[in-house]
Amino acid sequence: MMKNLKIAALALFATAAVSAQDLRMDEVPTNLADSFQKEYPNASDVEWEMEGMNYNVEFDVDRLEHEIWYSKDGKIVKMEQELDNKNLSDMITKLIDSKYSAYKIDSVEMTEKDGKKTYEVELDKGWTEEKTLIVDENGKVINEYDD
Repeated sequence: MMKNLKIAALALFATAAVSAQDLRMDEVPTNLADSFQKEYPNASDVEWEMEGMNYNVEFDVDRLEHEIWYSKDGKIVKMEQELDNKNLSDMITKLIDSKYSAYKIDSVEMTEKDGKKTYEVELDKGWTEEKTLIVDENGKVINEYDD
């Protein structure tokens, strides 16, 4: 019993050590904070963290969640943002209407990394059936799985 308790304690400590470190605003480099503020003046619930070698900021704009990873020199490494259905591209809307018409869009998240955008589209059918699609910006399904 004691051995299991020690293992659990070590696992918990290791998990805590790997997790991101919250930052106060005075710990965020001025160039990043200024650039972010200019780009997103209406951001609310702003939280900065240090994740590995990158600065991460999570925030909301018009009640939609956003997340950006910046390198130390201020370049955007990766960006994710929640979209509402009316902001979906025609290509993705046509894909859903033609191949997944029995489903309703539950949520959409756009990820931009290395100049490429992908969309994670969560679909619901009734109360019990869920499906997640990973779609490129041209409306091509990259991955599909049932939840």
